[in-house]
Amino acid sequence: MEKQDFIEFLSSETDHFDMADAPMDGKDGLYVKNKTYDTETHFTNDVISQMELKDLVVATHQGRNIEHMTRVTGYFSKVQGWNKGKVGELKDRSRVGDL
Repeated sequence: MEKQDFIEFLSSETDHFDMADAPMDGKDGLYVKNKTYDTETHFTNDVISQMELKDLVVATHQGRNIEHMTRVTGYFSKVQGWNKGKVGELKDRSRVGDL
């Protein structure tokens, strides 16, 4: 990907990203702050040129884009695979504190 294309994408997504063109350890690149996951990532110009946009965006998550999971009677299950009735039961449950 071209660096300018990455900059244009980030500029169009100001609700989700901040950026600054700055070097790190003597290597020119771009600092990207992901506002959704509260992460900061430095991409060197070489890395930007070698990766696709999707992969660059995923790298800004730094592993914080996890799926919602719940524990029911001793086992873990992805909520994404539940039917409508089971999701309704989940919404009706009382919760103790927010994480």
